[in-house]
Amino acid sequence: MRRTAAPYRYPSPWLTALCLWLGVGLSAAMGAESGAALPLTLVAVEIRGAKIIPAAQVKDQLSLELPSRWPWKKPPPFRPEDLENDLERLKIFYRRQGFYHTTITSQLQVDEQGRVRAILQVEEGPFIRVNQIKVEVRDPGADLDYAQLAREHPLKPGQRFTERGYDELRAQYVTALQDHGHPRGQVRGRVYLDELENRADIHLTVEPGPRCVFGEVQLIKHANVPDYLILRKLTFRPGEVFSFRKLYESQRQLYETDLFKSVSLTPAEVPEGETVIPVVVEVHRGKRGTVKVGVGYGEVDLFRARLALRLRNLGGGGRLLDLEGKYSLRESRVTGTFTNPQFLASRWDAVVQGGWVEWDLPGFQDRAFFTQARLERDLPWRLRFYAGHGLEFARPFGIPNETLFILREARPDKLFTASMLLFGVRRDTTDRSLDPESGHILSLTQELALDFLGGNLQFSRTVAEARGYRTLGRPGLVLAGRLKFGVIEPIQGTGEIPLFRRFFAGGAGSVRGYRFNYLGPRNEAGTPIGGEAILEGNAELRVPLYKEFRGVVFFDFGNVYFRTQEVDPGHLKYAAGLGLRYRTPIGPLGVDVGFPLNRQDPRQDPPYRFIFSIGQQF
Repeated sequence: MRRTAAPYRYPSPWLTALCLWLGVGLSAAMGAESGAALPLTLVAVEIRGAKIIPAAQVKDQLSLELPSRWPWKKPPPFRPEDLENDLERLKIFYRRQGFYHTTITSQLQVDEQGRVRAILQVEEGPFIRVNQIKVEVRDPGADLDYAQLAREHPLKPGQRFTERGYDELRAQYVTALQDHGHPRGQVRGRVYLDELENRADIHLTVEPGPRCVFGEVQLIKHANVPDYLILRKLTFRPGEVFSFRKLYESQRQLYETDLFKSVSLTPAEVPEGETVIPVVVEVHRGKRGTVKVGVGYGEVDLFRARLALRLRNLGGGGRLLDLEGKYSLRESRVTGTFTNPQFLASRWDAVVQGGWVEWDLPGFQDRAFFTQARLERDLPWRLRFYAGHGLEFARPFGIPNETLFILREARPDKLFTASMLLFGVRRDTTDRSLDPESGHILSLTQELALDFLGGNLQFSRTVAEARGYRTLGRPGLVLAGRLKFGVIEPIQGTGEIPLFRRFFAGGAGSVRGYRFNYLGPRNEAGTPIGGEAILEGNAELRVPLYKEFRGVVFFDFGNVYFRTQEVDPGHLKYAAGLGLRYRTPIGPLGVDVGFPLNRQDPRQDPPYRFIFSIGQQF
């Protein structure tokens, strides 16, 4: 007997909704039990056991997105497999640092909200120590002092072996060859590691190859400037021993003309046995003009504003015209400078400058108009010399009666005129201008105002200054120093140096901890009156802190002496303090706090001073 299937009945909508609700709830409960529902976030990474390699350096090797130092930023997501990959990365990193027995384990602490705290336990173990460095020179006729190179090895026996140190050791010999006529020189090296004895033997084989000289210069110009303006900036001549260092120095000098957007010096390709290497010099024209606008705030100037215009390559001869205006509560200035490089196709640069300036300084105000005409040229050993003539018209005013009683020839509202011979020399070997970390700056300037040149003010003024910078062990850790000595003496018909021409010290760029211009002689009311001699110096340790932040510890000294005969280092004033810098493209932004150690007048001199600045203090 045949049976007929009953028709299928669809469940009611209410029953379907109830089943779906129960199914979702059950799935959520099961997911909660397995722990898969909560996303993990990384809130902290802690490095433990790192002794020789700093923990911060170890943390920098992690590819994990680390949590921010700022509490309001959201913690980054965390995946355990990323941490496992980083553990392998750290082991490779430690091997490069000379640690071949390092073990690294991780521990994760996870709270109920999925926040992860990762703890990395490091057992560094013993490191590989350099046992010996053997250098084999094939064809020792190369013009190199190998004994001096050995004394300057960046990696020496007894030190911890690192891959970076080994690379720097090889690069030392390669650079020496390239700078002494052997651009094709090769340096091969092998490292024999004994992981049981934890020592490394380094063997280098130096093959200088043929000695080469510079050939002819092939000039490719994309700028309308004379050939001689480019060629005379080159630090090498055809026939001289080939040197990459001279190529880099020539490129630097061409960039310093500020005429070119790009400069390249490329050794031409020559056959393997050829020892004469031509050089291709290619330059591209820079911008015809630039405008710079700046505003700021400083401890001395308070609010300040600056507008500058530079026009380049006027008339196609590489000439420069600079116009600048500056305003602040201390100084208002308008200046113009015209520079004609290699004047009349000579090696001298002609510089003509003129301007107007008004000062509002502690103890007096001054308005002056000045002009200068100089001839400048580069000398060997990176020296820059100038000679010229200067003319100055100055009218001081606002001088207190207490100052006039001491400086009887100050005479407010008198127009002083000075016609001067100018001389100066400067040597700059710093690695960069805004924030140097190595090198030095030496300068000597002389102004001689004589009666036969005209004017009613005659004097002799000499200022010598030295600045030095040295990196200590690691980038950013810099020791900087400065020493300045200056004298100005009245001569011929002048019996006393007027107030606006005297030396002043104290404040930013001088001896921090003392008020601006208040170091040295003062009148009865405590207002500075300056002196005929100045002696001051600074020592500063610049320490990297975090990313672009730098810390500063400084010690300053100095004083101003009423007469040159009274100069006495035993009367120096001292200050010490701390500072913070933030590096920017226009120079470091900083704040310092200086403490005078032997105040000149405890009643007038505050026990500390805050100094805000843009750029390093020196």
